[in-house]
Amino acid sequence: MGKQVEFETSADLRRIFTREFDSWRERHRLGLEELSARCGVSSSYLAHVGRYGRIPSKPVLFLLALNFGMSTPSELLAAAHLSDAWPFEPDSQITRRERLSEGFLSVKLDMAGFVEAIKTVVREESRPRTLNDLLQGRPLQVGLNLTQPWLFGTDSKGEIDHASGLLPQFCSLLENALRCKIATSLVPFRGHIERLRRAEIDIFGPMLATPQNPSNILFSSPISRSGMSAVWRVRDTRSLEASSVPTRWEALRDTTYKVAVIRDSRAHLIANTKLNRRDETLIICDTIEEGVDRVLMRGISNPAHIFICSSINACRAAASHAEDLQLLFNTTDTLLDVADNALAIRPDWPEAVPMINNALAFILGSTGFSRQMLSIAQNYGPGLLEPISAFSQVANS
Repeated sequence: MGKQVEFETSADLRRIFTREFDSWRERHRLGLEELSARCGVSSSYLAHVGRYGRIPSKPVLFLLALNFGMSTPSELLAAAHLSDAWPFEPDSQITRRERLSEGFLSVKLDMAGFVEAIKTVVREESRPRTLNDLLQGRPLQVGLNLTQPWLFGTDSKGEIDHASGLLPQFCSLLENALRCKIATSLVPFRGHIERLRRAEIDIFGPMLATPQNPSNILFSSPISRSGMSAVWRVRDTRSLEASSVPTRWEALRDTTYKVAVIRDSRAHLIANTKLNRRDETLIICDTIEEGVDRVLMRGISNPAHIFICSSINACRAAASHAEDLQLLFNTTDTLLDVADNALAIRPDWPEAVPMINNALAFILGSTGFSRQMLSIAQNYGPGLLEPISAFSQVANS
């Protein structure tokens, strides 16, 4: 079954856009990102035009026709089901000014400042007034992060119950605050970035924010803050050279330590930046369970000395395997990092960020929610998990 889209489309527009874009790209040796910048919209917005024939706003159509230098720009308007006459001279187009640095545009039009003016119109016209304007009547798709199990409840057998606990309650509060329907689904951490980029989900989380990500995923205001700790392999294994237990995080820059992290996580960012470890010197895992296994099991391929993760996951792993794992960097003066726990938002939705932040401010001001978050935090050591309100009070005191 094909992907369902939530916007008006035109097969003729898709055909014309693809034809003109291919010709423009061949002439200028530029790509979709450069064309999007010239039109004042995101690359994913224009990608929808080429993929589905999405009908953009009228100012974007004008800018597309001008950038393409179309001889019959009215053809583009007609394909978008517009009866408007082309408002500019037939030879009007946008070209790069020679002998100037990248980014400067020369406008072959009689009206001064046309490009900036029309970009302003694009931004004003395309900016949604509410989240429901963005959603166009469909539910907000929220992917629940499975790597923070303490945000869920447990059933009578002690197993995690994804339908209960603080996170499902949080989604209900978010639905009320945003005044829109929310559809939740369980989304593995692996692949969450691609699902956000493809708009299969609108929000993912909560998760530890990784602002230096190559996909430009957006993040909300923090819900809480979490420390970063690690678990250490106690049991020796023949396939791993014995090493001394590190007492300072700087020791982990030594590549003789086999370090495991979850792909695209905050721990991955720490290893790349703070520890100066390239990916080829790391053991990159897809799940929390895999990371724990790397430092727990004997005879496993690619065993690790140490697994870096959120302090709460490290505490839970060490408690579950007390004889085999040692908890490291779990005090306020030894934490590897302190990170915001926030909602990840799809990269083509910057307009949604302030709306979601306003909703979060309302939720975080709820006494009941704050009390439950504080109750979870008190199950662990000080500094390992801080509700954002409590952290702010400490920071401001």
